[in-house]
Amino acid sequence: MELPCDLAQMNADQLRDLTASLIAQVTQKDRELRFKQLKIEQLTHEMATLKRWRFARRSEQLNAVQRSLLEESIDEDLEAIGLALKELQSSPKAAPPPKEKPRRVALPADLPRIEFHHEPDETVCSCGCALERFDQDVSEKLDYIPGVFQVHRHIRGKWVCRRCEKLIQAPVPAQVIDKGIPTAGLLAQVLVAKYADHQPLYRQEGIFERAGLAIARSTLAQWVGACGVRLEPLALALKAALLAQEILHADETPVPMLKPGLGRTHRAYLWSYSSTQYNPMAAVVYDFADSRSGQHARTFLGGWSGKLICDDYSGYKALFARGVVEVGCMAHARRKFHEVHENHRSQIAAEALVFFGALYDVETRADEQKLDAICRQNLRRQRAKPIADSLREWLILHRQKVPDGSATAKAIRYTLDRWKALVRYLDDGDLPIDNNWVENRIRPVALGRSNWLFAGSLRAGRRAAVIMSLIQSAKLNGHDPYRYLKDVLERLPTQPASRIEDLLPHHWYPLQQTH
Repeated sequence: MELPCDLAQMNADQLRDLTASLIAQVTQKDRELRFKQLKIEQLTHEMATLKRWRFARRSEQLNAVQRSLLEESIDEDLEAIGLALKELQSSPKAAPPPKEKPRRVALPADLPRIEFHHEPDETVCSCGCALERFDQDVSEKLDYIPGVFQVHRHIRGKWVCRRCEKLIQAPVPAQVIDKGIPTAGLLAQVLVAKYADHQPLYRQEGIFERAGLAIARSTLAQWVGACGVRLEPLALALKAALLAQEILHADETPVPMLKPGLGRTHRAYLWSYSSTQYNPMAAVVYDFADSRSGQHARTFLGGWSGKLICDDYSGYKALFARGVVEVGCMAHARRKFHEVHENHRSQIAAEALVFFGALYDVETRADEQKLDAICRQNLRRQRAKPIADSLREWLILHRQKVPDGSATAKAIRYTLDRWKALVRYLDDGDLPIDNNWVENRIRPVALGRSNWLFAGSLRAGRRAAVIMSLIQSAKLNGHDPYRYLKDVLERLPTQPASRIEDLLPHHWYPLQQTH
């Protein structure tokens, strides 16, 4: 707020308004400073705790693999916390501290080099004289094409005007890790190997050594931690795009989380939310939480109030109470009877499976004919609804014939209790028959479960959720996750915040193909 030149010219009302405005500004600034200081203290405490866990080896009863995974996770967390602290403690008006030149070991001379020249757009000084190139700066970045290391040499010529002694030089190309040695390609390789191919960093360390250059796993962990921070805004934009959809899938799967100090794993959960197979906007977003409490689903979805396809887990019930429409999973109902048939060779269960098979035959026909939502809805009403009505009559009839408490009775009760939600898809061609779409999205995560041992804080799990959301969404859209992440990490440092959506997997095109 600009103060008037002469306060003496202001009347009493103007002075009161000015005073109130200044008090409000000071109060707001004080509130922001207190919040920032509290955040700094929290991060500093978390960093000290992680360092204590990192080096307190004798207090942990862990095997070699568990210790290695724990140390990787802690190193990633420390890098992420360091970046957060640096951002909080930076002040645009404060004088920058003296820069220390990093002491870096030179990259091996035998690695192939690719040169990139960066020169000024103009080589004529504003005074009219031609600039002379008298020197150059050279920086080297380590790149990796699966199986082969190479070095990118960035050469920036120095140009000077002899008359006005003006020095001109092209700017340093922006990097996702400022002043870091890895290229976007090497970072993408590390992330995809860890979060898509389930290769812990200690294994990647050995792979890189066999390729000709040993990179310490602590260094790899720092890179992963930094990338997690840089990619988080993109993951948040993906979440916002997903929550704009009317229909969502939801599922959750347990993941072991290693808690330092306990020497054992704790059951955490990875929640998965995705668009449907019929939605042209293909996306999946993961949310890591320390429990299976339904509060996590409510927090993630916020004010969203669409149609949610999910199983019968009680944690979702509070969402339905506040207006979210429940859509059941026919595959879960079918699975109940399949288990009874497999375990007891039940004739009643076999009869039920015939009904379920007929319902899925209708869906197969719709998919083979590539029907749109309206035609799919019409086909379901003509073919599937009579089958569903017959199934319900059959369930009511046989509920009276089987003993209470038997596995068959439980399967029948489960299906009838959820009947309204289970058949909701019959009247909406945009709804799928089951929740298998998101279950298939979470299956790759479950396959790498043995490599999921996080530090005690949720930071590492949430970082994994961020990166996996982008990788799996890229795969859903037909992109090679390595190529996608490499391009995103190259463009992210200079991408305007207003155009962050251009880098989302369902919008992304490689830079060289954009116009």
